[in-house]
Amino acid sequence: MTEPTSSASIEPAISNADLFAAIDLGSNSFHMIIARETHGQMHVVDKHKEMVRLRAGLDKSGKLSNKAFKEGIACLERFGQLIKDIPAANVRAVGTNTLRNASNSREFLKQAKLALGHSIQIIAGQEEARLIYLGVAHGLPSSDEQRLVMDIGGGSTEYIIGHQFENSHLTSTEMGCVSITQSYFPKGKITQENFNNAVSKCRQILRPHRSTLRKKGWDIAIGASGTIKSIGVILEINSWTESGITLQGMIELSKELIKAGSADNLKLAGLKDERRPVLVGGLAILIATFIELNIEQMQVSSNALREGLVFDTLGRLNAEDVRETSVNAMQQWMKVDTEQADAVARTAKSLYKQSHNTWNLHSDGYDLKRLLKWACRLHEIGISISFKRSRHHSAYLVAQADMAGFNQQEKQILSSLVVNQRGKYSEESFEEIDDSVKPLMPYLTVLLRLAVRIHRGRDLEQVDPILRIINDKELHLEFDDKWLDEHPLTRLDLETEAKHLDKFGFTLFLE
Repeated sequence: MTEPTSSASIEPAISNADLFAAIDLGSNSFHMIIARETHGQMHVVDKHKEMVRLRAGLDKSGKLSNKAFKEGIACLERFGQLIKDIPAANVRAVGTNTLRNASNSREFLKQAKLALGHSIQIIAGQEEARLIYLGVAHGLPSSDEQRLVMDIGGGSTEYIIGHQFENSHLTSTEMGCVSITQSYFPKGKITQENFNNAVSKCRQILRPHRSTLRKKGWDIAIGASGTIKSIGVILEINSWTESGITLQGMIELSKELIKAGSADNLKLAGLKDERRPVLVGGLAILIATFIELNIEQMQVSSNALREGLVFDTLGRLNAEDVRETSVNAMQQWMKVDTEQADAVARTAKSLYKQSHNTWNLHSDGYDLKRLLKWACRLHEIGISISFKRSRHHSAYLVAQADMAGFNQQEKQILSSLVVNQRGKYSEESFEEIDDSVKPLMPYLTVLLRLAVRIHRGRDLEQVDPILRIINDKELHLEFDDKWLDEHPLTRLDLETEAKHLDKFGFTLFLE
């Protein structure tokens, strides 16, 4: 295995509430950054990187090999030693392209959680792009320039257009330095023909996005990733560019690679051994990008996804959670009755407060209270498609939409809740949910179902029934005197709900 690189020796971290950690389980390498918050600014105190090469460990069936699996877990055990004293809320760990696609990703994530001591969240390509831009933007001086940010990963490449800290366009493509190297340069052999074929394929993948990116426009192009940094260093040291990365400089590098016949045979100043296995694939992607987008020069950023994770985590803790913005946007897009949604959310919050200690509704890595609130606010989005099967439409939209800030596991939780908001109860929707949350899903579902039933009349009044729980699954719902008599539809709905709840082990009494 490639030796790990670190800016400091691996020692137990000092317990400190101002420390934050971000871990990026990439397709080529695993990265970790530890930073300290000082007056709203982040100061890096440690970094650690290991070339795990998960993507290279995928077999033909899309399964992580035993070797890649074990090396990934061993790496996370070392990461875990560094972060064991950092507050859990200050630690974020995410998996990207390979863990999105590996057929045994679920098994890997179970063991990874034990090794690291924290859950690993799988993020979609669009969310990966958003976090990359956030990280890069925080490493740049304040400017009115429109930026194109590009990041080459092991299995995907992201393109983002943005201004200051806000992005206006996110694109994730299925090409990465590992995947392109594996597909076009078998056994590391490099020829003019297979290099041209690789560049052509990358141009073909990028072409559907070319028009949108060009129309958005940019004043400066910035590259963020180990591959782009490596190419930038090589071009500069070998005097193939005066400043930044240029197309002509990369063509000179490609000539040297073709002349050498393989990256292993290449003797070139600035080329690190850890980059040799994937350099040619990354170079093909970068050359294709310069041609398709007509880029003259690209600057290199030292920040990337992991820095974006740190700043995003800090924002969540300071009530600047982008997920709230995403939920608001989805409500507006699907023309949700927000007053009704808020009424359901208020009642669900009241029921949660009365039950969360009894049912132990807590899970590391997941804010279940907020997820329940967002499920309430999104439970009717499917009505805009059709009232018939609206809960199924709602679940599909939540699961499939790119909602900034949400990882795949959080969207699965939301989707499962909204599909079970009423009617037949489906335990099948819980199958892919994280094991730390799965046993709690029936309880969260009950709270949502009761809140939805209570507000079916859409009168928006504040309703705070008393919820008493006896022996875990015996529920007593107490309303103010005569309230149920004055709301006969609600009484009928709750009596109907009692029959549904009985089928999955709960007994409901109305008082």
